[in-house]
Amino acid sequence: MADCSTKSNEDKKLVKRVLKGDGRAFESIVRKYQKRLYFTVRKIVTSHEDTDDILQETFIKAYSRLETYNDEYPFYPWLHRIAINTAINHYKKYGTRKESSLNGMIDDGNPFPSNLRNPHRQVEQSELNKLVRVALEKLPLEQKVVFILRTSEELSYAEISERLNISIGTVMSRLSRAREKLRKLLRGYFVSIS
Repeated sequence: MADCSTKSNEDKKLVKRVLKGDGRAFESIVRKYQKRLYFTVRKIVTSHEDTDDILQETFIKAYSRLETYNDEYPFYPWLHRIAINTAINHYKKYGTRKESSLNGMIDDGNPFPSNLRNPHRQVEQSELNKLVRVALEKLPLEQKVVFILRTSEELSYAEISERLNISIGTVMSRLSRAREKLRKLLRGYFVSIS
């Protein structure tokens, strides 16, 4: 398995090839990161159609701004930041397609995946996951994004701060508020199963 520096070097080589006019190199970048970015964006907007639109816009922006990428840093965080900001801007401008928000969620986009073998526990976990998705939709966008980046993407406070261009204190504050609101929204579920 390649380590992070090897992956980063591969990305830098692909970027250099794109900047020299090699369109296939950009196709390689898209194939390499499309699925990974899809699941991140899908958790923010929850609609497959919106996610596809945002990904297309993300890759167009990345391609048109590729000369601004600083190859002293890893490529994926740069691309990830474009995707997150594009998703946030899309959500602020259009919201999300409500008809897809629950029924369209796919198992791979599950914020809390389960590897339980007991069917009864799997049903309970599935029910909890649906409730969490509904609760996440009730959070303000800023809190929702920070919560997703911390819990699903497992980014550090510093990485979230850098990706969203906000202070670490703001990250911590939004995360704390998101957790508190989720606790309140999910309180009834946990009382009913005790």
